[in-house]
Amino acid sequence: MKGEFELRRKMNDPLLALPYDIGTEITSALRDALDLEMPSLFIDVVTWAQTSLLFRGVNPPALSRAVDAVRSQLGSYVTPMQLEPARSLLTAAKEALTVVHLAEASIIDEETPEGLVARHYLDAVLEGDEARGSRELLLAVATGMRIVDIYENILTPVLQETGRLWQRNEIGVSQEHVITAAVERAMAQLIDLSPTRPHRDLSVATAALDTNQHQVGARMVADAFAMCGWHATYLGATVPVEDLLRYVDRISVDVLAVSAALARDVPPIRRLIDELSTRPVAPIVLVGGRPFATHPSLWRHIGADGFAATPLSAVALAHELVSHD
Repeated sequence: MKGEFELRRKMNDPLLALPYDIGTEITSALRDALDLEMPSLFIDVVTWAQTSLLFRGVNPPALSRAVDAVRSQLGSYVTPMQLEPARSLLTAAKEALTVVHLAEASIIDEETPEGLVARHYLDAVLEGDEARGSRELLLAVATGMRIVDIYENILTPVLQETGRLWQRNEIGVSQEHVITAAVERAMAQLIDLSPTRPHRDLSVATAALDTNQHQVGARMVADAFAMCGWHATYLGATVPVEDLLRYVDRISVDVLAVSAALARDVPPIRRLIDELSTRPVAPIVLVGGRPFATHPSLWRHIGADGFAATPLSAVALAHELVSHD
């Protein structure tokens, strides 16, 4: 977090005074929420910021002042046609800030066998003993757990819990990166242990678009499809929409699975869907990630064919949609 000296130095600009570029996230989310006509996207970003700042010792009025600063310079952020909706949205955001959101419940359910393994794995990695964490996963395989279920019920909750811990300032950016890298290495190890499945005549490509650098979800979904017998291609993160469109035009796929980590990741997905709608033949588009989980109607609103919260549910939904296509 930026130090108190820097915070004081920037007090003349309440948006810049917020650490971790949260001010930029707020103004970006305002534009995105208005463009998508989904006000709840902006409220979610503001309340997420509230929790993050509270656990970093930033006084609550700092965020309120930042919202006021946006209002005072609204013409710099939105179009003239959006001014009135933006004012209403900022008023709603201020009201939302009167309730404190602490993100207290752990994502990992230690009452289940999978949850207990997830907790042991995460604790081991946080303690700097990735090898011990890997042994926890390999023991789960040895006792009969399917690798795709480890992805679903252990690694996915680990990543979600990592995000919650960062928001609550219980881990830092470095630890978050360590966990993400460890999970990716674990996936590479586990996929090699997965029994070979005969490929069906179905194909999927997965990606995170534009500025979205959160690649693990897309990779996890590609692996899940592969373990379930699909031809699966993982395209990575920060894939430009135009490049993905060219890829689909050149390499026909049945399904595109794209993920969003933040509200700002949604507009590129909508742009992708809009462009695909102009083609005579287009793949089914599935979406996943926090914005879609938090706002259940969002996937329909942008024209996607479906939303999946986990890798296996993405595979199941794809099978259903392809069979009805």
